[in-house]
Amino acid sequence: MLHSVRYPVTAAVLFMVMIQGLYGVESVRIRLMERAHVNAGKVLLKDIASLDGKHPDSIGTIENLPVGDAPEFGTVATFSRHQIEKIIKRAARAPEIKWTGAPIVQIRLRSREAKAEEIAPLLKDILAAATPWRDPEIEILSIKNPEEIELPYGVFDLRISRRSPVLGRGRILAPFDIVREGRILASFWVTADVRVRAEILAAVKNIPYRKKIDADDIDSVLTEIEDLDAAFLRDPGEVIGKISKRSFSPGDPLTRDSFEKPFLVKSGDTVNLRLERSGLVVNSQARAEQDGRLDQVIRVRNLEFSSVLKAKVTGRGQVEIP
Repeated sequence: MLHSVRYPVTAAVLFMVMIQGLYGVESVRIRLMERAHVNAGKVLLKDIASLDGKHPDSIGTIENLPVGDAPEFGTVATFSRHQIEKIIKRAARAPEIKWTGAPIVQIRLRSREAKAEEIAPLLKDILAAATPWRDPEIEILSIKNPEEIELPYGVFDLRISRRSPVLGRGRILAPFDIVREGRILASFWVTADVRVRAEILAAVKNIPYRKKIDADDIDSVLTEIEDLDAAFLRDPGEVIGKISKRSFSPGDPLTRDSFEKPFLVKSGDTVNLRLERSGLVVNSQARAEQDGRLDQVIRVRNLEFSSVLKAKVTGRGQVEIP
């Protein structure tokens, strides 16, 4: 007569039987991506890999395992096969894993393309701050490759960077920062084609070298500005009474660096030297030892005491000790 022998079944043996019954000899196949874009928060295995195997229900459990935190915007996180396998075995006690795909996955936070209409107003602000041109005079013709500019999803501020823009002939290269909660997430540069039409001052007749400018020498003209960085004059008060440093033909635009204040004092001139202290004013005679324009500080020699002093030019033949 045959007798059956009963062996105690431990929890560990029971678990292994259940695992074998669930998976059999089938492995879990994981194909790891080389690059992946994820949402903020936790990175799930299915975000960075595709899984298949004999039992879809169990695969579904494994592929929803969190493998780590999503990186900050503009940065890259990496996970290796070894790291992911340790997480899976610790959390899901999965059977043997067969790997395909990349050995390491690079992870970035999912982003969206920038839109020209959200950048164009800021470009106008940059030009208005860096040049004499104002919003109604500025037209953004095109923005180069806005689809290559990555912006985060959610709430953020797109701000003009503190770095200086680069201006050229009908073009601007401008810096921007992506800011969230006061922290810069990323920075980028934008190149745009720009057209400016504005009124500037131009010569209405020949202006010779070293001529003192009068009101009838100049006039305002509406023109297209090619060189965005040129210091064209717009206010007659900036040039009337100044001396030309070069000649101009009719129609030539006037630039700030082409004019200078006239000398009100010449070296060797006898000038009136004024000193005011605590309401008391003293005037004396002095000899200028330098040429001087309005508000320029020059050396003068007091004629009575023959001492050299520093004095500011306040008018023609007039200086004052500051």
